[in-house]
Amino acid sequence: MSALSQHNARLSFTRNTRVDVRMSTSRFSYDALLAGPPRLLAGPGELTRVASVAEAVADRAGGPLRALLVVGGGFHRRSWREPVLTALRPFRVRLAVQPDMPTPDCVARLAAQVRAHRADVVVAVGGGSVMDAGKAAAAMSAESVITADRVVEACEEGAPSRGVPVVAVPTTCGTGAEATPFATVWDRRRGWKLSLRGGAVRPAAAVLDPDLLVGLPADQLAASLLDTLAQGVEAAWSTRSDERSAALGAAAWAELATLLERPRPLGPAERRSVLLAGHYAGRAIATAGTTICHALSYPLTLRHGLRHGHACGLTLAPVLRYNAAVGESDCADPRGPARVRAAIAGVARAAGADGPGDLAGRVESFLAAAPLPRVAGFGDADRIAVEALGYDRAAGNPRRVDARTLARILTNLP
Repeated sequence: MSALSQHNARLSFTRNTRVDVRMSTSRFSYDALLAGPPRLLAGPGELTRVASVAEAVADRAGGPLRALLVVGGGFHRRSWREPVLTALRPFRVRLAVQPDMPTPDCVARLAAQVRAHRADVVVAVGGGSVMDAGKAAAAMSAESVITADRVVEACEEGAPSRGVPVVAVPTTCGTGAEATPFATVWDRRRGWKLSLRGGAVRPAAAVLDPDLLVGLPADQLAASLLDTLAQGVEAAWSTRSDERSAALGAAAWAELATLLERPRPLGPAERRSVLLAGHYAGRAIATAGTTICHALSYPLTLRHGLRHGHACGLTLAPVLRYNAAVGESDCADPRGPARVRAAIAGVARAAGADGPGDLAGRVESFLAAAPLPRVAGFGDADRIAVEALGYDRAAGNPRRVDARTLARILTNLP
């Protein structure tokens, strides 16, 4: 057994009994929830092992590996800058900066850098945008011609089947990008959110180091937690969900339950919980996808500049109440409304809530106390609703929705 495999067998996060979430008649243990790709190193100080995990997933042996290190625009100011560079010292490293949300142009540029550096591995250290940009570039680097137009085509047709392996190192706690086989690409010219999907887009390995969350700004933390909550419950109720994705989604809420009740600065235990919750949610949506909260979030981000997690969280409580009231006549899940209500009830139990109404109320209380911009309805709600229905995420919602219903949700936000 390799050193990496041995380490995976003894993941250093403290086991939390709340993650043994009962869904239907099945029970998933901590290890069962984290089985399968990506390979995982998890625990305080694991950043120092990023070189060993990169060597384990790279296709080439012998001689120093070449790594493209993808980071955000504020990398030079981060407290973890020197530890990252030190951890990658055995490699021939080229630095690539991703300063904003990934677009077709920037993905093409990064993919060209992967090729020019002849990278054996891409190491993406940052939030969701950085990881998505690194993932997309690594996959697109397999193309013979790399242009922005080709990136858009690949988002429509599917990613290349093979690319450079990625090691993803999240420095925020809510996107789940280190676990998913898709990457968000924002086409600003068309005002549309794209998704590059395929096995080559999923990171080969993820390094979850809670120490990287030290100093995370309060507004960024709040938005990240809302993203995790939305992903968790959407993966549980999605028409594409299965028993494991529902258990993963419920486990994410279980990890965040006490923070929802009593928001506070993150100590070591809380940093472990929020990072693990985000990873659970990422694994959940890798199977089940997201639904209408995420579909609504895309035009909210593009049109109103809201953080992605904030945009997801704004509609989470009303959509929770709406989906909990699903009936035979409007159920979009072929398994029936009882299955939808059971999935929501499982999330509520995991969070320690007394049913869907209490769960929605906790989300509203969290939003009200969060250091995020206050939002009270949208004047362009009708247009946002129509655009949201154009995303495939909307089709995964377990209760049928129409533009009028979504516009009403948007105009009646608390």
